[in-house]
Amino acid sequence: MRCVGIDIGGTKIRAILWNGRRVVRAMESRTPKNGPDFIGTLLALALMVSRGKPVRAIGIGAAGIVEKTTLTSSPNIPFIQNFDFRLLWPRSVRLRVDNDARCFARAELLRGAGRGAKSCFALTIGTGVGRAYGRNRKIVKLKEFEYPEPWENEYQRVRQRRDDGKLADLLGRQLVPLIAPFEPAIIVTGGGVMGRRGLLRQLQTSFKAQGLRASVRRARLGKNAVAVGAALLFKD
Repeated sequence: MRCVGIDIGGTKIRAILWNGRRVVRAMESRTPKNGPDFIGTLLALALMVSRGKPVRAIGIGAAGIVEKTTLTSSPNIPFIQNFDFRLLWPRSVRLRVDNDARCFARAELLRGAGRGAKSCFALTIGTGVGRAYGRNRKIVKLKEFEYPEPWENEYQRVRQRRDDGKLADLLGRQLVPLIAPFEPAIIVTGGGVMGRRGLLRQLQTSFKAQGLRASVRRARLGKNAVAVGAALLFKD
């Protein structure tokens, strides 16, 4: 199905046109700082990525707590409260909304670095730390993962200092106890911070030091992963 996938993060919004097999076109804009500009950016990106042609469906992956088509709150977009995306497009357009980390996991499990794995734990390490889990080609909806972890304020401070050794150590200490009970076959990492040179290797070392044996991989779908996962909400 031809549809638009949108990734809404704390620093950027990225939209893709998906034809059911691949990304046809992608566009990106910085996340606005207020509601009216936020709405305008979403509508403009959806229109531009489809080149003004009608689309039957729009999938959205958003950082925060999702209830049906409403983003009730987002730790990375503080002006968002109980925002219903359904109000932006006519009822003739099918609309589905999911947490961004679950969208990331869906894309990588079905089309990316986790393809073929029996189970996958996904981490989006950027403005915040997103977590999601999938097995047998299905994403498990774990509501508690939509909320920020208590240690994320410390993560923000270390991230901003750009001390990647300490950052990898912090993530290893805090994430391994969370991941280990799921016994994932692989762990897929993405997000803007994972673009830092050498951080993946440091994270692999930190996870191993904490006793985690699963393979830790970089996302294969890159910047498009969350938007692809949002488009794949319509794979059925």
